[in-house]
Amino acid sequence: MSQSRHTYQVLPTRRTQGTDVPWPHDVHIALPPSYEHGDRAYPVLWVTDASLTFPLVVGLLNWLHTVGEVAELIVIGVGAPDESDPAEFGARRTHDFYARPRWVNAGLGGARMEALAGDTPTRGGGADAMLSFLVDELRPRLATEFRCDDDHGLVGFSGGGHFVGYALLSRPTAFGRYLAASPALSGCEDLLFTLETEYARTHDDLAAKVFLGAGEAELTDPFVAAADILGSMTRMAQLLRLRDYPSLEVTSRLYPRQTHGSALSYTLNEGLRTLYPVTAASDG
Repeated sequence: MSQSRHTYQVLPTRRTQGTDVPWPHDVHIALPPSYEHGDRAYPVLWVTDASLTFPLVVGLLNWLHTVGEVAELIVIGVGAPDESDPAEFGARRTHDFYARPRWVNAGLGGARMEALAGDTPTRGGGADAMLSFLVDELRPRLATEFRCDDDHGLVGFSGGGHFVGYALLSRPTAFGRYLAASPALSGCEDLLFTLETEYARTHDDLAAKVFLGAGEAELTDPFVAAADILGSMTRMAQLLRLRDYPSLEVTSRLYPRQTHGSALSYTLNEGLRTLYPVTAASDG
């Protein structure tokens, strides 16, 4: 029998547009090393901000697979086209990741963020459409082409981390594993905490594995500090633990000396190993 390749196979990028999404997204797909030999299905990891984060995730998975620390996954990245300029990239992700037009947090932090943004404000409001695009359109379409297991995880950074939290609390059965790096969880004027309270009123369990990570030095950046990254992440981790949901696993990490940029690689590294450990089943 032929041996499997030793790296993930990255397929040509596709471009598609969701029904209620105002612009097309590039879709990046990477198949695990053993995919071409066998017929088993694989868990699927969905990666937002794919133009930046998809190569980092696949690169980490290549090494973590090589040393036997993470299960094999199908990786699907969705994001703005590579040729988008910085302003377009920022406007797209803000719209896609936040459910309300005013996407900043309430109070002094939100006002400070708006002041620092200057004359180029961006608006949210597209998170519901983006989530539906991923789950209701793109997922079933790709499932007809690739051997996708019914085990889906979602990755997001900063505003994308807010989107991860929004998916968890607004549509909790859509994914089973959530990895949020430096998440802006108090965005949309504490919307996620409102959703968390509403969910807790009517549910006694939440079946999910959640990994939250951020950098200690994120407090030193005025804009990031105003975004309440560390405060909102700690507050959400505490709330979810206090709910004592039997099927919920929450891991949170604060990485010393790491900034808003550098904490991402730390969070992905530990988050992937935590959420997708190698087991007898995952090893084929």
